[in-house]
Amino acid sequence: MAYKIAIFNMKGGVGKSATATNLADGISRFHHKKVLLVDIDPQGTSSASLGIEIWKLETQLKDVLQSDSPSERKQRLKQAIIKRDSHQVDVLPSNILLAVEELQISGLPGRENLLKRTLSEIDSEYDFILIDCPPNIGVFSINALKASDSVIVPVDMSYVGLLGVQGVEYAFNLVKNFLDHEVNVLGVLATKFDGRQKISKDVLTYLQEYFQESMFKTIIPITVRISEAPSFGVSIFDHDPKGAGAKAYRELMNELLQRI
Repeated sequence: MAYKIAIFNMKGGVGKSATATNLADGISRFHHKKVLLVDIDPQGTSSASLGIEIWKLETQLKDVLQSDSPSERKQRLKQAIIKRDSHQVDVLPSNILLAVEELQISGLPGRENLLKRTLSEIDSEYDFILIDCPPNIGVFSINALKASDSVIVPVDMSYVGLLGVQGVEYAFNLVKNFLDHEVNVLGVLATKFDGRQKISKDVLTYLQEYFQESMFKTIIPITVRISEAPSFGVSIFDHDPKGAGAKAYRELMNELLQRI
């Protein structure tokens, strides 16, 4: 049975997709696990970051979620998943058409559990499933949170990033109170840390004091290489394997596996 992790924050630009893609690739590459990356963010950033031409998709996640029957869902899922080489992560991609269909998907019966139902079809085929969420608490994020076993919350080291933490806590309480689902936070992750800036240090200190043991010890630095990697369609482990970004994501990957 696959262990499912959602990567979630209500704020965009926090390194959510970078964390999803680099963790997925790293766990597959270095720990020889079968990993699926589910891109439920209509921006399709995670998919594109691994070299997938998202505007040429014949079948994608939206088609799977809109299936009328279990047999149709299984067939569409098989068509949508992009199988990679044995050492690479598989991807269930999306693009902006997922957002176009949001209203229709929101009206489907059992709409909060569409992704959970979908992933149950392939649960036994993977060791890990990582879900890159959109930066909001709409139907797609709710699906991701309900389908996951735990959640990673990336927070960028800025004042605005700090404000976003309240939105995340509000979202988790919303899911708990209205959908009777307890969100298990695997860890809060400091991203885009710049040791030269006082604001980075101050935000990190606050988060460490506030979240205590829930805070990952690993800190993801702000580097040009992490930002560049998606434009080459590869993870940081291919783009700059000996750099600070790759080192940090390997440390995060090992820390994550110890927490599970």
